[in-house]
Order: sequence, then C-alpha cells, then structure tokens
Amino acid sequence: MGQLRTRKRGKTWEWSFEGAKIDGKRNPISKGGYRTKAEAQEAGIQAKAEYDNTGRSFKPSEVSVSDYLDYWYENYVLLNLAYNTQKDYESKIRLHLKPTFGAYRLAALETDTIQRWVDSMKRKGYSKNMVSNSLSCLSGALNYAVYPCKYIKYNPCDYVRIPKIVQNKNQKEHMEYICSKTDFAAIIDRFGPGSNFYIPLMTGYHCGTRLGETYGLDLLHDVNFEKHEVTIRHQLSKENKNWYYRMPKYDSVRTIKILPEYEKILKDEIRNRKKNMIKYGPYFTKTYLLDGDLIFQAPANIKIVGKEIMPISVKENGELLTPYSFKYCSKVIHEELGNPLFHSHCLRHTHGTLLAEGGAQPRTVMERLGHKDIQTTINRYVFNTEKMQDDSLTILAKGIS
Repeated sequence: MGQLRTRKRGKTWEWSFEGAKIDGKRNPISKGGYRTKAEAQEAGIQAKAEYDNTGRSFKPSEVSVSDYLDYWYENYVLLNLAYNTQKDYESKIRLHLKPTFGAYRLAALETDTIQRWVDSMKRKGYSKNMVSNSLSCLSGALNYAVYPCKYIKYNPCDYVRIPKIVQNKNQKEHMEYICSKTDFAAIIDRFGPGSNFYIPLMTGYHCGTRLGETYGLDLLHDVNFEKHEVTIRHQLSKENKNWYYRMPKYDSVRTIKILPEYEKILKDEIRNRKKNMIKYGPYFTKTYLLDGDLIFQAPANIKIVGKEIMPISVKENGELLTPYSFKYCSKVIHEELGNPLFHSHCLRHTHGTLLAEGGAQPRTVMERLGHKDIQTTINRYVFNTEKMQDDSLTILAKGIS
C-alpha cells in the first residue's frame, strides 16, 4: 500500500494514502477537516493501520448501525451462511433493523432501545417466531461486533427479553400436529407406490428428515444397504434459478440406521429407476453434480463431465422433483383428505415423538434428527403426548409399589 501523506487544504489538513487497486484503477483513500497537521497525521496513521489489517477505513466508535450491518452482511453472512438464511437476513435488515436502528451510532446502541423495539413488534401483531428471529438476526450481528471485530464491548441484545406472545390456537395446533398412524395410512393410501410423493413421505416418516434433506438424498452414494444405513449429507436448495446440494442445517451431517421396510422401498425405487432408464433410453434425464455442487440434468445420450447422482425423487423420465413440488401433496392432504393440520415438517415431529414414546434417549433423538442442542429436541420436537403421560404413571406405579 502507498505511504501516508498529509497536506493542507485551505484552513484545514487532510490525510491520504493509496488503497488496493480496483479493476486496475487507482483507489485513493483520504479524509480532511483536521485543525492541525499533527491531528491529520494521527488520524491517518490509525485509518491506514485499520485498512492494512482489515480493509476498513472507519472508526468503530463513529460507524452507524446501518453501515455496520452492511459490513457484517458482506463479510460474515455471505461467506458463512446458507443461501436461504442470507435472503432471510437481508430481508430482516432491510425491513426491520435499518429502519429502526440504522441512524444510531453502533457504539451508542443500548438494551433499552432494543427492548422498546421488541415490545413494539408485539404491539404490531408480529408472531413470536418473527420477533424471536428478528432479534436473533440483530444479536448475531452484534456478537460479531463484539468478537472478532471488537467494535463494542458487549452485546446489548443479551439482556433483551421477548414478551409473552399468545400463539393463535389454530397455528399452535398446526405447528404441534403429530401424524397418527390412521392419518398416515390415509395419506399413503392416496399417495402410494408409484406416486411422486410416496418416497418423500416415507423418508420423512422413517428418517425424520427436513424436507430439503429428504430431496437431497442420493441413492447412489448416501445409502449403505450392507450396514442398513442412510447418510444425510445434503439438502436440496434453490439459489436464484438453480438447484444445489448444500450442507444440512447446522452442518448436521449424520448417518442413521433404517428399518427393513424403508430399505425395501429404496431398493424398489433403484430397480424401477433402472427399468425407466432402459424404457426411455437416450431420452432419460440423468442428473449430475458439477463444480460448486450445482445440480445439472441432461439427456442420457449427452456426455457430461461431472459426478453422476441418483436423486431420491424424480419423475418417470428422470426429471428432478424438488421440495417445491411437495406443495401439491400438502394441498391434496388438506383439501381432499380433510386434514388441514398436515405439513411436511410434521413428519419430522412425528418421527421424534415416536422415538421418545418408545423410550429412546433424548440424545439419540437429537443425533438422529440433526439438532444443534438437546434443548431443541426436548422443547420443540418431542411433545408430551397422552401416551407419554400414561407411561409415566405406569413407571411411577412400579416405582412406589
């Protein structure tokens, strides 16, 4: 980088130095308005040190929350978080955080200001999830400001409390719905073998996968029939107009045991897939994993340089099916089968609850579902069902008799 220079401009002093070239062009960095040469030189030395070390040319004590959120988004969110999370955070920053806090200095942001904002979101009728997720976004940004940036000494969000927000009864029933054996049998009767939704439904029920993880399973590389295992190492994610294999949420790659019933379903699918390859010949659509984990499809008679995969859910001719297609399945279950509480995630809830009802240890359920901590498993997915309450009485009776 160029050396620091100072010069007098009118009645004040200015510092300047050459930054890294951009598109091959000079990138001078400067700031004026200092009363004396010594003040300009001192400020210039600090700015150049910050620039040389981190690419920044601002004082943390002076930066606005708006500018800092841009910095955090560009230097952390885009580099470390999944595409859908990036889009979610961008929306929350644009719609909620910047309008409320953008004009404040970062160093001046205090807990009481944030608490008033959280309380106002409740008054405006936002759901508890929306309030909690918006606060988490801000808290994540400020954690980064504490460390590694060291712009502020503590995170003011640490002391903010989310007020009690009464959840809509219908919404609560929807979120906590457990698919009974009778309900699931009716669903499978409607979407049985041969349906595009049969395997995704069975995968969610047998493996407790998130919907993106279900559609991210690769029958060629993720199933071990000798060990009776499935490895969940991807989720199918849409980014702009393309589909990618991405890491599961919380990087929760895991290998789980599968039942013979589900294993047979997968073997039958592989067998049928190979029959369809022969049936369609050069017109069968094959799937490949290209650089950057991009999903690419092409007719069988076209040679593609890439890793061939076998997505768990495709049309008869091999065309890729995605989580978006599952919306039709849910719509039919709601309207035709008269089950408005069903949603794809309820199969995950059901899987975890069946394990808990059967006596599986919480840590076992946590690892199978790929949660980041045990509290998520206990609080969100393993519900206190009537069977659990009855079993507790049986255990109590044995203990005190």
